[in-house]
Amino acid sequence: MESKARDNMNAAQLLTINGLYDSSASRAYYAAYLAAWYHLSNIGIQPGHKTQKGCYYWRHDLFPELLCDEYKLVGPFQMEKFELLYSRRIKADYYIDRVEKEEAANSIQLASDFVLFFLDNKGNPE
Repeated sequence: MESKARDNMNAAQLLTINGLYDSSASRAYYAAYLAAWYHLSNIGIQPGHKTQKGCYYWRHDLFPELLCDEYKLVGPFQMEKFELLYSRRIKADYYIDRVEKEEAANSIQLASDFVLFFLDNKGNPE
């Protein structure tokens, strides 16, 4: 998951450079999601949901709350930032409205903060 998180971060940056803001916001979210998943895995916490094919995953709609309330890895402010990344991913992937350049840039910054926090143990995602 670590390399996938970093790859998604790089993809988000490249997509923004090329004006593909919806895809950029989606990749930024997945960078943060996969970085957090990797961190949870490293501290012995595995996903609780299983697909029909037997793969495990974290439910996206519950994930920010789990990080804050259940596992105490982030505070309420950081949980809101993670929820913002998630809502932009939903907007990017499912709605007619498009993600704006500023939203994509902000998503990259937020995701980068989470990646640094979860993968590199640096800073606190603000």
